[in-house]
Amino acid sequence: MSNNENVNVGRLWSAIARRVAAVTALGGVALLGFAAPAAAHVHVDSAEQLSKGGYGLVRLIVPAESDDASTIGLSLTVPEGVDLTSARTLPIPGWTATVEREQSGDGERVSRVRWQATDPANGLKAAEFGVFTLSAGPWPEDVDSVPLPTEQIYSDGSVVSWNEVAVNAGIEPEHPAPVVTLASGGAHGDGHSGTPDSAPADGSSHVAASDSDSTAWLWRTIAVVALVLSLGATIAVIALVRRGHVRT
Repeated sequence: MSNNENVNVGRLWSAIARRVAAVTALGGVALLGFAAPAAAHVHVDSAEQLSKGGYGLVRLIVPAESDDASTIGLSLTVPEGVDLTSARTLPIPGWTATVEREQSGDGERVSRVRWQATDPANGLKAAEFGVFTLSAGPWPEDVDSVPLPTEQIYSDGSVVSWNEVAVNAGIEPEHPAPVVTLASGGAHGDGHSGTPDSAPADGSSHVAASDSDSTAWLWRTIAVVALVLSLGATIAVIALVRRGHVRT
């Protein structure tokens, strides 16, 4: 093989190596970006199953995502057409709760539930999360799920709206609304007392932890491992190309 051919082959392999490096790096970054919104957001604890037409507990898991401000307020909106006639909140030390109602037909419906820290010092700080519990009903009988648009208020005045509903089941929006999943009659929590019968005995649902959520760390770990593997594959390809070029 002539010197010119060797140069051309070397350039070709170098170009391929650069493209492989770019693709693997972009893939790793994309996975990190995908894991970020899935890592921590306001969501409903799926361990508590509600039934259609019944009453039961809704536990909102609220991670504090800001490194510079504390979560000091939460506002949950009940969508139109979801006529909850009963709603009670579980007391949280250092927080107040308000249930707002509005006229609906011949009666009233719950329209919004607000939680507010009595002092910024009681807010959820970085790397902490809170559990906000609501006992409510009756839930609709003709749908399988109910989104609950929620606003997360921070001590610096910023507000994050968790109000987006997924159009494609395989793609989560950037700010997904918490969703209550409803099962057919007979599931736990279909009694009509409207009371938090399975709530913690101490009346506290405020949880502060060193990690925002175990699921968050799982996604972050997967993303980091994928990025490391991508970079490793890139280095291996470049090394092979250089070795082949030298031998040629």
